[in-house]
Amino acid sequence: MKIRDSFNDVFGKVKKVLVVTAHPDDLELICGGTVARLTDKGVKVRSVVMTNGGKGMKDRSDVTEEEFAKLRIAEQKEADVEIGIPKKENFNFDIPDGELETSLENIEKVVFHIRQFKPDAVITHNPEPKIVKFSEDTYWVNHRDHRNCGIVTMDAMYPYSRDRGFFPQHFSKDDLEPHSVNHLLFSDAYSDPQLNYFDIKDFVEQRRKALMKHKNAFTKKNVDGLMEEVQMGSGYFEPLGHIEIY
Repeated sequence: MKIRDSFNDVFGKVKKVLVVTAHPDDLELICGGTVARLTDKGVKVRSVVMTNGGKGMKDRSDVTEEEFAKLRIAEQKEADVEIGIPKKENFNFDIPDGELETSLENIEKVVFHIRQFKPDAVITHNPEPKIVKFSEDTYWVNHRDHRNCGIVTMDAMYPYSRDRGFFPQHFSKDDLEPHSVNHLLFSDAYSDPQLNYFDIKDFVEQRRKALMKHKNAFTKKNVDGLMEEVQMGSGYFEPLGHIEIY
């Protein structure tokens, strides 16, 4: 299969991108190289992470959930700076890890950022598959936080951020306006007919360095494996599904 770079097709006229993910390391995992390429081009990127990642300590007993969450959020901010996202455009809702719900309260939080930041494109998780199939031999459970994050974000995009009847306090209290987003991109879409590939060969080291900032999530061996996953043929590509919304 010949892989074609879709960066200019999708992002050619895009000036702002909002990335909404479930956990502090998800952005770097699903689109770190693409974001580095976007910021290098001058595109403004805002990162919104919904949970604090506090329960991702596996079998560690030397740290509490609260302490671990603070470590994860701090690493999130360092990693995002590495790929060009300024700290002022980096947010975490601090929802407890594993407790992300598809509630109106959470939809409103994302709608606020869409209306305030006014992105042309949004990147988030694919909420559809419960089992993500990468290949005939490789598949995994789509994390519940990922699924719910994708649902919340898509609902926030349409119709909630567009229609003035939703969350009117944004207009009276926060001086915002309705906003429509035209491009949706989503991870874990390997079998999706809308799958696009984004060439990150010039941003491989930035992606690697960003992943290494998540010291409490990954070892060097983990990061090396994650880099191998985006190596395709003689290049490096990040795959994302893409839908145009009108």
